[in-house]
Amino acid sequence: MLGYYKLDDKYIDKLPLEAKDIEDDIYDLCCPLIIGEDLPKDIEYLYKTLEVPIIRFEDYKNFDSSKYKSLCKYLKEFTGYLKLNTEIEMLEEGKVGHTLRVGRYVIELCKLGNVKEEEMKKIYIAGLFHDIGKIKVPKKIVSKPGKLTEKEFEEMRRHCEYAYDILNDYLDAEILDMVITHHERVNKSGYPKGITPSLGAKIIGIADSYDAMLSTRVYKKNKSLKATLEELKRCTIEEKNGGKGILYDKNLVDKFVEYHGYATLTNFR
Repeated sequence: MLGYYKLDDKYIDKLPLEAKDIEDDIYDLCCPLIIGEDLPKDIEYLYKTLEVPIIRFEDYKNFDSSKYKSLCKYLKEFTGYLKLNTEIEMLEEGKVGHTLRVGRYVIELCKLGNVKEEEMKKIYIAGLFHDIGKIKVPKKIVSKPGKLTEKEFEEMRRHCEYAYDILNDYLDAEILDMVITHHERVNKSGYPKGITPSLGAKIIGIADSYDAMLSTRVYKKNKSLKATLEELKRCTIEEKNGGKGILYDKNLVDKFVEYHGYATLTNFR
């Protein structure tokens, strides 16, 4: 999610010294943020949810460093956690993109499920940070090319709780709950609590699984789009009926797979 905006030298040279000091460390997600165009939707959701004022270049004429001092300190720390997403993705996939893609699918699922705007923002932010706890899991486990042992998998599963601990001072209780429960499943077979997830956690779980199946990781090859959509559908059917168990919300999955072209794909052999 990094790299949308790198400040141009010609703009930086015109800024008050106090603003330069802030911008040096934060770039994309700093406050104030200098841009000459509209924010990308995901960055916009982030700012709205965190209630961070977006200040454009012309606003620096009345720049008040004292007004933003505490907020800038907060955002520097917060941005540090955002950057950890990139490190995690590089360990697990060897490339960056999982976080942004999950965010995109979360928005799609929210719209397909007629989720209200304010709730959508919260689900999006939870999706953005769903894997942040993996930074506390030993790297040799996160980047292991083979199958995890039972003990290693137990440690990997703790990333949900680690994420909660990391984000506890930054996000509200509803978002934190979605982060810690994004691996919970409808039939209560998930972790860490073995409970039925909230709507937001259900949405993140589908988005996360969809992207994971489509992605090549250090420990597996990717599935095709058709195989991925079929797998999602199997995960909404009881095992005794030939499915994988009711892991995901069937209504959401049915809408999502059709949105991603399942009907068209099944017409071609």
